[in-house]
Amino acid sequence: GNGTDFNTSFGSAIASQSGVSGYPAGTVNRHQFSMTQGGGTAMSRGDWSSAANQLLSQVSPVNVGLQASIDMATNMLTVNVELYYTGTQTVSSNKLNIAVVQNGILGPQSGGSTYNPSAIDPATGLYTHQHMLRHMLTGQWGETISNIAPGTLYSNTFTWNIPNQISGYPQSPIIDPTNIAIIAFVSEGQQEILSGTETYPSLSFANAYDANLISSSATNIMCNPTTDLTVNFKNYGNTNLTSLDIEYSVNGGASITYPWTGNLTSGSSETVVIQNIPVNASLTNTVDVSLVSPNGNTDQNLANNTTQCTFDGMYDAPDGQVTIEVTTDNYPSETTWKLKENGITIASGGPFSSSGAPQTPAYATISSGNCYTFIMEDSYGDGLLSPGNYKVKDANGSIIVWGGTNSPNGNFTTEETTYF
Repeated sequence: GNGTDFNTSFGSAIASQSGVSGYPAGTVNRHQFSMTQGGGTAMSRGDWSSAANQLLSQVSPVNVGLQASIDMATNMLTVNVELYYTGTQTVSSNKLNIAVVQNGILGPQSGGSTYNPSAIDPATGLYTHQHMLRHMLTGQWGETISNIAPGTLYSNTFTWNIPNQISGYPQSPIIDPTNIAIIAFVSEGQQEILSGTETYPSLSFANAYDANLISSSATNIMCNPTTDLTVNFKNYGNTNLTSLDIEYSVNGGASITYPWTGNLTSGSSETVVIQNIPVNASLTNTVDVSLVSPNGNTDQNLANNTTQCTFDGMYDAPDGQVTIEVTTDNYPSETTWKLKENGITIASGGPFSSSGAPQTPAYATISSGNCYTFIMEDSYGDGLLSPGNYKVKDANGSIIVWGGTNSPNGNFTTEETTYF
C-alpha cells in the first residue's frame, strides 16, 4: 500500500551480505561473531549487547568527524566528513560509507504491538519505525580511501537533493528532511567496520513564508457519498506560521477553501482533517490540494505547495447472488470472512482446514439500495501469504472485491474491509 514500501536500491545487497536467516536480526560493525546466523554477520537481538560490548573495548585506527545541514527551501542536504588516521592496519585501503536514515515512519510491523508496544502510534495504531535506510550518499559499498597511514587527514563534502520519495519506489514513505539522521562509517572493504558516528542535520529556513505540503489522503466512500480529507503540512518559513488557506478540488470541480489558523514554529508540522466532504463519486476519484497565503502573504517557495491523492467510490452491484471465493495459504485456520448488509452479518466463512487450495465457494443474495461490507480477516496478522487470495463476484461474474497475494492493492495484515 501507499507509504509502506520500505525498500531501497541498497537494502537487499546489505541484507544478503549479512546472511540474515530470521527476523529481527542485526549486525554489529559487520563483525563475524561466534553467535551469528548461518555463518553470516547477522545475529538475533539477544546477542547484540554482548557483541557491542566486545567491540567497544577495541581501539580504532581512525576517527570520524561529521557535520550536516539542510537548506529547507531547496531540500539540499550538505554533508561534511573528516577522517583522521591514528593507527596502523593490515589492509591497504578503507571504504567511507555515508547513509541517510529516517525516524518516525509509520507503517505495519508484524508483532509490533506485542514486543514493542511503546512504538505503536495511538492515533493510527501503526508502528513507528526508526533509523530506516533511505539512501547511501557514497553508493552501495562506499568510497575508496587510499591513504590510510597514521597522521593522514581525509576530508570531503557530499550533497543530495532530497526527493519527496525514493526514485523508483512510488509506494515508499515521504522523506521528511526534519526527521533524518546522517551516519558515516569507515570499513575494511565491504565487511569489517572500524568506526563511525551519527549526526542530525541543522536546518536552514531561508524564506519567511514557506508552507510545505507533505501529504494528503482521502477516505474511501463507505455507503454515504462523503469523504474525509487529511492534509499534513509543515512550516518551512523562518517565522511562525499562524494562518493558511487549504484549497482542494474533487475530480476537477470547483476549488473550495478551508481556512486554517494555529501557531507552528519553523520545521513543525500540523495535520488537518476536513470531514464529510460531499462528492459525486466515480469508482476512482482524485483530489487536488494546494496551500496558499501563509500568514496572508505570497508563499516564497511554490515548488512544495501542491499534491494529489485518490480515493475509491463504491461499486454498485446488481441484484442477485454474489460468490465468495477463497484460496487459503499454509495457515488456513487463521482465515475468516464476513459479509454484512446494513451492518448485520448475512454470511460468513472460515476458519478453514485445508492449505493452499481453492475452497468451496460460498454464496449470498444481495439487493439494490443496501450497503454491503465484506471483511477479510487473518488472526495472525500477516494476511494471505502466497498463493492465498480472495474474490467476491457479483451476479454477472464481475469482481467486486479482490485481495491477498497478487491483488491490485497488495496483501493486508489483520483485516481488510471493502464496501459496495
